[in-house]
Amino acid sequence: MIVRSTTVLLTAVVSLAACGDDGSTSASDTAGTTDTTGTTDTTGTTVTPGTTDDDPTTVAPTTTSVDTTGPDTTTQPVTSTTDDTTTTDGTTTLDTTSDTTTLDTTSDTTDTTGDTSTSTGAVDETPPSVTLARPFDNVYVASRRLILTGEASDDLEVVAVELVVNGEAPVALPIGPGPVLEFSADVRLRRGWNSLQLIARDAADNTGSSTRHVHLGVPVAAGGAHSLAVVDGAAWGFGRNNEGQLGAGDLVDHHLPTAMMGLDDAVSLSANLNHSLAVLPDGSVKVWGRNDEGQLGQPPPVDVAVPATLAGLPEVVLVAAGQRHSLALTEDGHVWSFGFNNAGQLGRAGDSLPAVVPGLEDIVAIAAGGTYSAAVDGTGVVWAWGNNTDGQLGDGMTVDSPVPKAISMVDAVAVAAGKAHTLAVAPLGSLAACGLNVSGQLGDGLSADNVLLPVAVPEFADLLTVAASGNLSLALAGDAQLWAWGQNFSGQLGLGDNADRPAPTIVPGLPPVRAIAAGLAHTVVFDENGGVWAWGLNSFGQLGKGDAGNPTNSAVPLQVALP
Repeated sequence: MIVRSTTVLLTAVVSLAACGDDGSTSASDTAGTTDTTGTTDTTGTTVTPGTTDDDPTTVAPTTTSVDTTGPDTTTQPVTSTTDDTTTTDGTTTLDTTSDTTTLDTTSDTTDTTGDTSTSTGAVDETPPSVTLARPFDNVYVASRRLILTGEASDDLEVVAVELVVNGEAPVALPIGPGPVLEFSADVRLRRGWNSLQLIARDAADNTGSSTRHVHLGVPVAAGGAHSLAVVDGAAWGFGRNNEGQLGAGDLVDHHLPTAMMGLDDAVSLSANLNHSLAVLPDGSVKVWGRNDEGQLGQPPPVDVAVPATLAGLPEVVLVAAGQRHSLALTEDGHVWSFGFNNAGQLGRAGDSLPAVVPGLEDIVAIAAGGTYSAAVDGTGVVWAWGNNTDGQLGDGMTVDSPVPKAISMVDAVAVAAGKAHTLAVAPLGSLAACGLNVSGQLGDGLSADNVLLPVAVPEFADLLTVAASGNLSLALAGDAQLWAWGQNFSGQLGLGDNADRPAPTIVPGLPPVRAIAAGLAHTVVFDENGGVWAWGLNSFGQLGKGDAGNPTNSAVPLQVALP
């Protein structure tokens, strides 16, 4: 167990409310196969004034930096339903005394030990009510930065609101006391499960709270023609396996889920074309599949059928697989790249082995596309580098960049990269997109012209996470519904037909969704009940339903029968 000082970044925006290889050819295919002023209070906490707006073009929100000390732990998956209500018993605790974090009960709590009388002489025993608007409980995300929003109210007055992250010391949000308070907190997540508790206190010292559990890392992945999932401590792969991309120790395609080797405790997965990556609880990385260009971080060209540990990296929190290159986000906020570099997608000079991308600091999210890469830093700036033939770097040009450059959309918390299009989620859930739009994958309602500067996708105001691959785009909204748009020649949108969609459309027939993954022409998701669903192209059995071949494609979601 490593003990170190960690930083929790918070934003409090509190206001007093009034009472009461796909079928289309793009140019990319031919290219390669705020201004803030800081103040310091008397306690030494730095508060940076600013504005918060969900428009992707606005400046970054106000931030408060709080240093806390605690063990480096990886939380374990939980199954819970957290209601935004106040009760009179039950607490949410987090044991940080060992290498494994254990969550105990998930109820919203009330403490009515106060003994303060009202103006009429009656004792005030009514606790404040706390409602968390976003995120929903037990969601899986691919960004260290998460914005919580909610409301605290009391029949008399809320006098304090505190945030407890992973059982560490409470952090007071700056508020103006009142009967109804709206708040926002900008939180940095750690690898695996995170417990986020908001506690409101009234003048009588009654407390009410609401808790959310958020997992940093995605338990499903979709590659060119293979699928991966980690469910209830077991890792499964299905689909194409000609280069060992299923991690099953053989080179045989599997039309039904087969056990992956040594990955049952993986906390995050990523896949593309024919290679796969995973992050383990201790921050190590496993790699397997195709390695012709060093995309596994090992000397090419030897493929790997049994997941192997990638040596030489610091602790990793997230990984991203491009078509023939890979990225790793380390605990210290740096990005490492390895693999093919024909268009500058590694963001650096040197060979294919893992090395740090210069010039990037405090990175919270990463994405690897066809032959380009993207990252988001802690201030909300989106950086992109590599192939720019279709405008996917969002700089208004079509010139490749071998080094990271800032995309004009700014102020994002999450990013996704398709073959040649980019999606970026703003702090409160709006969406911007740029790049290739031949199949309507930008979601702007058009399906012809590429977009060189980011445009707003009008459907959204509350997204939590996005995914992209090929010409397919996916988004998970704050109500746990899945939206899909773009290319649909194999039914990968899950809408019951094969027609492309230039605008986001809700995918019907699914339980509330918790995690999403986009493949080249198929989709894989994880639902609130622990079920895995897949649809789209089934050429090599990547839907996990026991058959293969284009006639077996599915244009509607199908639940995968796991052993």
